[in-house]
Amino acid sequence: MVEKRPVVGSFVLACNTGLGILAKSFYDGGVVDKVFVVDHAKYESHSSWYPDSSVCKSVREFIDCVDILLCFEVPNPSNSLDWSIVSSFKKKGKRVVLMPMYESTPFPIPPELSPDKWIFPSELDSDYYAKAGIIGDTLRVPVDVRPRQRTKVKKFIHNAGSIGSQSLDRNGTNLLIKALPYIKSDVEIVIRSRDFNLKVEDPRVTISTGDVPYEELWEDGDAFIFVESYNGLSLPLQEAYAAGMLVIAGDRFPINTWLPNEFLVEPDGITNYRYVYGNILKADYNEENLAGMIDRANGMDISEYSQKGISWGIRNSWEFLREEYLKVIQK
Repeated sequence: MVEKRPVVGSFVLACNTGLGILAKSFYDGGVVDKVFVVDHAKYESHSSWYPDSSVCKSVREFIDCVDILLCFEVPNPSNSLDWSIVSSFKKKGKRVVLMPMYESTPFPIPPELSPDKWIFPSELDSDYYAKAGIIGDTLRVPVDVRPRQRTKVKKFIHNAGSIGSQSLDRNGTNLLIKALPYIKSDVEIVIRSRDFNLKVEDPRVTISTGDVPYEELWEDGDAFIFVESYNGLSLPLQEAYAAGMLVIAGDRFPINTWLPNEFLVEPDGITNYRYVYGNILKADYNEENLAGMIDRANGMDISEYSQKGISWGIRNSWEFLREEYLKVIQK
């Protein structure tokens, strides 16, 4: 007789934000079974993301049918300081697993609400919490994208993201805009943005506003510009690389441990910056260095680079990592 595995549930956003896409990947990957959908303050939820049979209509129903609570960054995306759901699970003797993002997860957590298991999505996160004596499992977030073999760099894509992405220029949007006057090539750059007021006076740049369906995010373009200033997990970088794109990013830990280094922009400096819940390591870059990197990549043959990224994506897919996640969560 096959033993029935515990039911894993999570509070989720169902919109094209980082946390929304992260949670959906864990559901589609077969790790999360039940969800309670929390509305985003600004972006519309996609009812089609989760079938009715997997959606709990009330918190009480969610607590009753879920054995293990898996939290991404915070217990409840609608209120980062609301840990009552964790308290409810613990009172019933149920397990709580937390995947924190060190720059935006409230810390320290009251001992009585501390999770039973920590899963760190990057070495930067695990190092940060280790300094506080917290030990967990470091597991890369699997990728699940449709790869396409790229051969030559003709079009660059940049995701400016949501309002939250503008904090400390996390995605490097302002850096890219400042770099434009220094780019000598006749490049084609598409900036995807949810800020309808974003204006760029450069004929080589197209501003694309509104939501791009997740399954279409990596179909267009040959190179991805995403020179982040902080954080450890960067799902867009992982997805772009796995999709076969050339990736221009910041030369910072832990990105430089798995991305090819030849197109990583070296920071001018790293600042220990006081952020929402503690100190973060913020990288600062020179826009002329980024411009030079874009010029070097434009028109380049990336056939071999693209194939390496696609192979990396296969090795880091849900097919290969699902059982490892289930084993850690249930242990």
